[in-house]
Amino acid sequence: MKNKRSFMWVVSLVLAAMMVLSACSGGNNGGSASPSPSASSAPPASESASAPASESAEASGGFCTEGSEPITLKFISWKDTYTPLYELFHQKYPCLTIEQIPVNSQPIMEIIASLEAAGTPADVTEIDSDLVAFDQNGLVEDLTPYIEKDLTLQGVTLPKGFFDTMTLKDKKLAVPMVDVPMWILVNKDLLAKNGLEMPPNDWTYDDFREYAKKMTNPDAGEYGLTTQAEWQMRVLSTKAIADGHAANLQYMNEDLTQSVMHTPGVLDDVKWLKEFVTKDGSLLSNAEATAQGDVTREFINGKTGFAIGGDWVLPKLKESAQFEWDVLPFPKGKVSQPGYTIYGPLSLLSGSKNKEAAFLWLSFQFTKEAQKWKIDQGANASVLDPELDAYYEETPMWQGKNFAAVQIAKQNAVIQPGVTIPGWNEYNWNNIMNDIIFGDRDINEIIPETEAWNKKTLELREALK
Repeated sequence: MKNKRSFMWVVSLVLAAMMVLSACSGGNNGGSASPSPSASSAPPASESASAPASESAEASGGFCTEGSEPITLKFISWKDTYTPLYELFHQKYPCLTIEQIPVNSQPIMEIIASLEAAGTPADVTEIDSDLVAFDQNGLVEDLTPYIEKDLTLQGVTLPKGFFDTMTLKDKKLAVPMVDVPMWILVNKDLLAKNGLEMPPNDWTYDDFREYAKKMTNPDAGEYGLTTQAEWQMRVLSTKAIADGHAANLQYMNEDLTQSVMHTPGVLDDVKWLKEFVTKDGSLLSNAEATAQGDVTREFINGKTGFAIGGDWVLPKLKESAQFEWDVLPFPKGKVSQPGYTIYGPLSLLSGSKNKEAAFLWLSFQFTKEAQKWKIDQGANASVLDPELDAYYEETPMWQGKNFAAVQIAKQNAVIQPGVTIPGWNEYNWNNIMNDIIFGDRDINEIIPETEAWNKKTLELREALK
């Protein structure tokens, strides 16, 4: 009930602010609390070329028929490059238009409250914190009944455990908006400069370290690794799985109830990565990177050999990189070669006035046209389908690149957990590791922090029963 009261308190604050703005604006529309729509909205239905009514009805699964009233769906999202996908959706459902409500660093719960207070509730949202809080506040719908009758989702094959990280008390609270893979980016020019061949896709963590050392030349301002927090955020916990020290990413155990971040095996992994800074010199600390003008913080500068990348870095690399680059899967450990992927949660809001229509935006993500569009942007296909697997070789995104590594990363991917783990926002796996690897924080502080969080998450889990 505490979280519910907190949300209602946010709503009351928003209402109060609206009253003040309304008074100051003399009752005109200038005081609206509704966020301005992003420029990346699909065109209104009236602006698109319309197909004959029978064809439109068939293409849209019968939802948009002749005489259907147009509906604008408000989508709270960070996406600023998704206009083509919004347009594809509009083509499939001519009576439906996506209006993106930009996040702009504002907590999403506050945006939801603002829109509800203004009488223009949002329909769909990406999630910026744990789904437990959204569920406790009654903000998101259980998608189970929608999924069970949806022809698109019933007609595709999804990976085993696809909804596991987004299910709470048997309620499916979200679907992945996009499957974001991670790879090791490789500066092939820096490899060649140091007489090195492109590593094979089955390379090991020992290989990775040796390559990084060989590409390091401080006199030339060149280093094996880009100075980025992604090394501890992505690679360190993936290595813990690869070496058998953890069952899940972020050092979580098999059933995601406890952290093993304080165990000897994981602590050894932390020491291993720290030595890239303190012993090998192939990775600069934050202070050293700043002292050198922050050149090593950006892979695109061409001064570093390896970096962690996902789909978000590809457009800039393809457009602006002045060197040859490619990708590799995360290295192989002592027991396995896991990859790393992020599911961006996409939820249907309880306050939506257009729930059936809004769910179609969720369902649309799993159509072949949407899946292929996402592959074109560098994302993974969420659906298991031979046609989509073959499409990796056809997409312009990976022409001339190591697309076999992309497929390996997809096949071996482990999903980032968190959104349905009680107290996840209080689990300090990220900041403490960053302070240790790139700063001077004592590694032994991991132990009491982890023990305290393990106790807290169990208490919260018990309270949810």
